[in-house]
Amino acid sequence: MATRKSNSTISGEVTSAGVPWSEVPDWVLVDVEWMDGRHGSAPQPLPPADQIPIPAVLFTSPNPHPDRPRGTKAMIDASGARSRLADCRPGAWLLSPLTGWTWAKWPDGEVGWLPAGTALPDLLRVRSRNDIQ
Repeated sequence: MATRKSNSTISGEVTSAGVPWSEVPDWVLVDVEWMDGRHGSAPQPLPPADQIPIPAVLFTSPNPHPDRPRGTKAMIDASGARSRLADCRPGAWLLSPLTGWTWAKWPDGEVGWLPAGTALPDLLRVRSRNDIQ
């Protein structure tokens, strides 16, 4: 269960829907933080490409289509993943706390989802929250 962090309860700040953070129910806090990109780009350093190369599957999988994803939940999930992987190197990936989908940063810098079960190196995994290790 998510615990309220000081960055989520700052007086006067509101969600993208205009709701004060202090009024967001605990049971939906993690999802709302993900939707709003509240955690920002991942802070942990990842190994450079000369140590851990970009996974080969990202060169063979189709690049994300510019008109995808479609549907509210998928679009919200994609937005959260893009925010989290924004400053990460190509090959970085994460599991969405909203849907459980795997999102990765392609060699060209785009962020897209991968089919369930796609094997990616754990050393390139980005955690979806700053307070979970």
